[in-house]
Amino acid sequence: MWRSIVAVLALVASASAVSPIAVLSQADQTRLGSVFSSGLASADVASIHYSAAGLGLLGASISDSQGACARVKKNVNAQSAESVFHAVSAAKALGNCKVDVANADSVLSISEGSDSVPIFYAVAARKALGLPVDAAAVAKNLVSVVQASKVSIASHGYALLAASLLGKSAELKPIVETIEDVVNYADEYGGNVLQFLHYDQNGLPITAAIVNGMYALSSGSPAGVKSDQVIMLANYFLRSRHTASAADAYHVLSSLKTIAGGKQSPLTMSLIGSSSVSASKPVVKVRATDLLDQAVKDVTAMLVTAGQQDEEELVADAKLQAGANGEYSIDLSGKNAPRGAYSFKFSASSSNKQYIELEEFSVDINFVGQVKLSAAKFLILDADQDVKAKSVDLTFPKTSTDKLSADQHQRLSLSFNVQSADGDAAALHQMFVQMTHRATGQEIFFIAEADDDRYKCEVNLGTSAKESFNSNSGDYDMTLIAGDGLVTEAISWKFGAIALSFPGTPASGKSKLQYGPRPQIQHMFRQPEKRPSSVISNAFTLAVLSPILVLVASWIRVGVNLNNFGKAGVNGIAFLAGLTGIMLIYAYFWLGSNMFTTLKWLSVVAVPTFVFGNRLLA
Repeated sequence: MWRSIVAVLALVASASAVSPIAVLSQADQTRLGSVFSSGLASADVASIHYSAAGLGLLGASISDSQGACARVKKNVNAQSAESVFHAVSAAKALGNCKVDVANADSVLSISEGSDSVPIFYAVAARKALGLPVDAAAVAKNLVSVVQASKVSIASHGYALLAASLLGKSAELKPIVETIEDVVNYADEYGGNVLQFLHYDQNGLPITAAIVNGMYALSSGSPAGVKSDQVIMLANYFLRSRHTASAADAYHVLSSLKTIAGGKQSPLTMSLIGSSSVSASKPVVKVRATDLLDQAVKDVTAMLVTAGQQDEEELVADAKLQAGANGEYSIDLSGKNAPRGAYSFKFSASSSNKQYIELEEFSVDINFVGQVKLSAAKFLILDADQDVKAKSVDLTFPKTSTDKLSADQHQRLSLSFNVQSADGDAAALHQMFVQMTHRATGQEIFFIAEADDDRYKCEVNLGTSAKESFNSNSGDYDMTLIAGDGLVTEAISWKFGAIALSFPGTPASGKSKLQYGPRPQIQHMFRQPEKRPSSVISNAFTLAVLSPILVLVASWIRVGVNLNNFGKAGVNGIAFLAGLTGIMLIYAYFWLGSNMFTTLKWLSVVAVPTFVFGNRLLA
């Protein structure tokens, strides 16, 4: 009943279209090749196996194969079926490498009731060594594994993988029929990923075993597995493509290669070149490929929509122009779209029914353009009042030749408009006024902020004379710097120069902004207090011990009657021994132990002391 519910939920989940989240690009495959090359130098037999096999999947050559073969022979554990499996598999992938395993037939024996994981290792190793495999007995064992009432997903996955090594037979039919149920047990993540997890284990080996096993058993077309589930399984491996582990890299590559070669192969799309479009570069290019970045022929690529949220669509249902090597493009000349970020949604389908239609590939494209400055005005005003001492109208991009001067009693004001190429007002993210001292090269920056429809930058020379200018009088060049991610070219406009006069002299010494190592901080810990002299310490010790001396002297004077002590027996002796132990623990604590150690030993001694004391007084 509950399996049916899981299947229904999976069907509902797959009703909404999913798309591949990425593609295993050539750059990704090159990086995986580097991971395999590093793993090949390892002393770990499993790492050498996965690295050599991974390089084989990439079609790359294996350097120092004899050195890797020697490390396999040296480090193989001939008493472990798993180690033998990795060793013989590594030898096969390396080529010209032979691993001799003593008592291989015994080590790789398959007993009735074995779990599917050791069965897989044994069957794969026996086949690699040319040892006989009782296919009927193994199939019977695997069927009992998958039909058990409490079978783990890991055992089920390796049962599929082991069964795929036995060839086609009627005995394997019960295993093949479980494929649909197994896929429905997968954990969904984020609405576009399916993965198989077993407790706290890494999900990659288990998911890879299930995918490779079910595709091999089904000749590339697992029955009951829907196209959306295929894409979501592929997304799990694509999400893990940045791994640095040779084993995980092999599982990613082998599984994606299996899915890409199946009869339901996801069609993917990726952006080529820049994600920015301008009037001079109006073409957007994409590439239609399979999961392994191989171009797919006979593809119809469409730009479904292009636009901004809550705005009219810029383009809709436009067919892309086909190019070479799976490339497709669309020319957006004449669209005159305002600067901004636009969401482009593409789709692709192939006449080859092997490929699953790509219903949506979304990418953000920035429309960039030029901007210009207009109505720029530079003012020198009184510091406290809006009395103009000088007003200069500026023309972008020319530099004003007016000779300007100001002192600490005045303030400077620059205001201007920013316009796009079509004359509309434009907003930019970064606006600065840079003032550079000609003699020293000192640079001071002030932010220009939006003020209604204009940008404005004001500098009070009185308040910033010391803090910003360091009271450094002289000639300053004034430059306006403006930039934005949606601007084809940033603006750096030297609009004039000014002579500034400040009272006082510049502070000497290095600038506060120093790049490099700081002076090392020497931590000063509290100095221990001076200990008293040994005379005082010894006198205090004697004073502390004096009550014991008084006690002993008093016993001697009044007489001590120990005649009845023997009647106390074991209880009395044990009680006094416990009290003595407690006193010794306190002494040890006083001499240098810590509280936690003291409490631990007290808990050990105090309990028997209490018990024997209670019996003594009873």
